[in-house]
Amino acid sequence: MDFIHVFLNITTGASLILMMPGPTNTLLMTSGYTCGPARTLPLIATEALGYSIAISAWGFVLIALSARYPGVGTAVKLLCAAYLAYLAARIATTKLLASGSRRQAVSPKSLLTATLLNPKALLFASVVFPREVYGTAELYSWALLSFVLIVVPIGLAWAWLGQVVRTAPSHAMQLCVPKLIGLSLLSFSIYLTLSALE
Repeated sequence: MDFIHVFLNITTGASLILMMPGPTNTLLMTSGYTCGPARTLPLIATEALGYSIAISAWGFVLIALSARYPGVGTAVKLLCAAYLAYLAARIATTKLLASGSRRQAVSPKSLLTATLLNPKALLFASVVFPREVYGTAELYSWALLSFVLIVVPIGLAWAWLGQVVRTAPSHAMQLCVPKLIGLSLLSFSIYLTLSALE
């Protein structure tokens, strides 16, 4: 498998998945909403790191473990669901605009944890990354670099979307954003719980 083929596979598949709403994107949007895209850049670097670690874990360890011990996948899903429910409650009860501050509502630790537990990492590891890339360090390094090149612009787009919402003229809409973000995370948590218990 050549580098061009790896690059095209990963950039196409990863772009489609990264553009979908999810826990990490929701947190990036929250940061863009409270701090703006420029101050969200360190969080985007954290996102890239988190996905790199999670994809490596799924690709090299957990997929093999899940084949022998099916309960591992269920336990990971339930852990993800619990953490997302916690984040949903925290964000939904934050009065982002009432304070008028530009404080950082999303910490690097929260974003890293959400990214490490993000089920999208399993999709990237098992579907987007071709199986062959796990065979050599050179191909795997190229695959991760291709992935990071997609993560950065899409992460910035989510942060920018948060800023657009903040600067919207409707104050009522601005006040609803934390609740909507919390609801989005909670819905994802419920979905994960149900899929883990099937």
